[in-house]
Amino acid sequence: MLQEVKVQVGDESIRGALYKGELLIKNVIEVGETINVDGKERKVLASRLDTRDNLLRINLAEASKPKKEKKSDGKQTKG
Repeated sequence: MLQEVKVQVGDESIRGALYKGELLIKNVIEVGETINVDGKERKVLASRLDTRDNLLRINLAEASKPKKEKKSDGKQTKG
């Protein structure tokens, strides 16, 4: 699902679109190692310029989900 997001660049806020880990914004910034999307710092994996529309296509690292700790059932396994 396409999600509309706000990208914070210094004192400026730019509207963009986020779809399956790819951020699309107009080509007005220099892309660094991280980018602020909706108030959260996200790691940049790769970026490329789409010259047809002068858009930056930025691949972002997915946020990792916390791992659930396995609960023991109290039984020992034979090994």
